[in-house]
Amino acid sequence: MMVKKILVTGASGLIGRVLTEHLSTNPNYDIYGIDRHTALSIHYELENTTSSEEPKPLLSMKDRFFICDINDKDKLARIIQDNKINVIIHLAAVLIGSIEQYEHVNCHGTQILFDIATKQDHVEMIIYASSVRTVFGYLQNEPYSLLAKNIKPQQSLKKITINDQPNPSDDDPLSEAYSKSKIYGEALARQYSSVDGNNVKFICARFGWINTTNNITSPSHNWADKSLWCSYRDLCQFFDRVLENQLKLKNFQIYFVSSNNDFCWVDMENSREDLNYIPLDGAKWDS
Repeated sequence: MMVKKILVTGASGLIGRVLTEHLSTNPNYDIYGIDRHTALSIHYELENTTSSEEPKPLLSMKDRFFICDINDKDKLARIIQDNKINVIIHLAAVLIGSIEQYEHVNCHGTQILFDIATKQDHVEMIIYASSVRTVFGYLQNEPYSLLAKNIKPQQSLKKITINDQPNPSDDDPLSEAYSKSKIYGEALARQYSSVDGNNVKFICARFGWINTTNNITSPSHNWADKSLWCSYRDLCQFFDRVLENQLKLKNFQIYFVSSNNDFCWVDMENSREDLNYIPLDGAKWDS
């Protein structure tokens, strides 16, 4: 079996760290990473890390890790071309920032990456890290709004599917801008996947809530969070399933990715059917 070369953008972030460590254990993959720095992103510092502590480096400066801004078109193109990358896992994004940063990194940077990748014969697939926040607007209305109040719904919630319209929350301008940047990335993926002659598959993963402690035991976590929690184990399983089933996948697809939580209100049926993704963890509402 030929070794697959996988590039992870945003490799120093929380998901990037978890994923590169996991995929690096598979002898069938050569893992490459890019980020603007080698330390854990300040937005993902652990809850028990004091402000006096410096973020610890997570990725040593080895041949397969590159300091690169996602908007540096020439350097990014050289990295992808010189290393003959087959799969790109695009995690690089601004999570907490200004509207201008969302546009520059999440939107413009994503377009640069997609444009470069689709011009390389050796690139086979891009897995784009979208977000369940693309549908957070549904949480503003009942019965979904009950979860944020920790009120247990009296019946199962109608699940939002990938065929339902994106619906970002409009309760905060910056949160709405972030969500819209992810919706834009999905639209870009759909657009590039439909170009005549394109051979790159685009998989958009709407990840649920992935937190730094990898648990949901804190009383500060309400059920708007818990219902969409995604454990590290389920996160890694999803990527394993996508990579294992790459040849069978359509040119464009969207998947919700969460654990098996009580009152999870997003539909993951297509991930089960296409990928055999069956979450192993989950948050349970105590009786």
